[in-house]
Parts: sequence; structure tokens; C-alpha cells
Amino acid sequence: EISLEPTRQRKLPVLDLPLAPPEDAMRNGDFVVSSRSDVTVLHRYRATSALDYRIERLDSIHRDRALLLPTGFNPRAALLAQQWRATARRDEDVIQAALALFRENFSYTLNAPPIGRDAMDDFLFETRAGYCEHFSSAFTVLMRAAGIPARIVIGYQGGYWNPLGNYLVVRQSDAHAWSEVWLDGRGWVRIDPTGA
Repeated sequence: EISLEPTRQRKLPVLDLPLAPPEDAMRNGDFVVSSRSDVTVLHRYRATSALDYRIERLDSIHRDRALLLPTGFNPRAALLAQQWRATARRDEDVIQAALALFRENFSYTLNAPPIGRDAMDDFLFETRAGYCEHFSSAFTVLMRAAGIPARIVIGYQGGYWNPLGNYLVVRQSDAHAWSEVWLDGRGWVRIDPTGA
């Protein structure tokens, strides 16, 4: 059961993997749950989720979307990912190469330096400083350029448990972004490059 403060958006936070959308809401093919209208007042809803699950197959539409990159952007990132792919035996090797890169002199900051048109190249090779959206976006671009389906997930990490009221308070300051990669035989696998 969730009590959501007004967000002026339609997305409704739920735990993975929502089995059915709450009343007066819908769930898309990526299992994102949305209200039928913007949440402009306190909104209470119930959702049932499967916390232990596996998606066996990635259909061609979702695979193509999870490999899509804009043409002509971030050439340095694309070249690096293609070099990893050429020497890697498995997708996991490419993932580990990317995480090793993030462990080298990258720093987390909410005051990220400005980045330009090739934002992921700027982040990966110039500024090396940013927040979770920078890390997850760069990781996802690298994976897609290496031919590994990947997506960015935005949600919440953490919260404060109130033992007297028996509820969890999740604040906007708990917002976080991470990535998921599709690995055959395992499905969508969470990777948090910010934590690297």
C-alpha cells in the first residue's frame, strides 16, 4: 500500500515486478505503472508485486529498443565499447570492463561539470564526475554500443523505516538511477555503475 505525495507526473512507484496495475492505472510492456492522469493530490493505491521473478525471453521489439543509440553521438564511447566487444568472450566480460573503467578516478557529485553534445564522451573521458544519471547513462550507452541490450531504471534506493507506525518513508532524496542489462538465460540483471 502506497501513499504518494503529488508529483504532477503519471508514474506510480511499485516494487519489482508488478503483477497487475493498481485500480485506475495501467502497466506497459516494460512493467512501468502509470496513473491515467497526473498525480496532483495525495494518491493512495495498492499494488501486488513478485519480488522473485525471471523474464525468460526478450522479444525483438524490446531488444531493438534496448540496443538503440542516436546516430553520430558519443563516438569515443562507441569505439571503446566496440574494442571491448572484439576481445570479450562473454557479455559479462564487457560489463566487467565497463565497471573497471568507472572504478578509475571517477567521482560522485551533485554539482556535475557541464557536458556538451557528446555528453557521455565528455563524462567518460573528460569530466569523470557526475551523479547517478551520468553513471547509468554512460554505462547503458557503452553496453548498447557493445551490442548488449541495456536500459536505465529510475527509482528509489533506501528509505527510513518507522517501527512505531510500521511503514517505510521514501523521500525524493532517495531517488536513484541504475542500469539493467539483458543476459540470455538470466533476463534483466541490475547493475549499479554509480556504486562501482
